[in-house]
Amino acid sequence: MKKLMIVVVCLYTGLLLASLVFADAGAAKLAAERCSACHSTDRICAQLGSRTTEVWKQTVQRMVSRGASLTDAEARTVAEYLGTAKPGAKPLCQ
Repeated sequence: MKKLMIVVVCLYTGLLLASLVFADAGAAKLAAERCSACHSTDRICAQLGSRTTEVWKQTVQRMVSRGASLTDAEARTVAEYLGTAKPGAKPLCQ
């Protein structure tokens, strides 16, 4: 019984970590595609690590009000990604 529980916990942890990695990659790709429609991603990458998620939420909402093509859910995803991304994060910063 203990071995089964250990296997289940390990599998769950592995799946959780994999989903986080893929979600991060999807958010980075979304940010790169939508934000670069109006300006270079260099502008964004220069700010990574220096702004909180809340500040990124405000920035993304301002960009949406200026015409950025993001749904509310996509805007939240991008802002949360940018708030946690490290300087030089790939594929956004190349």
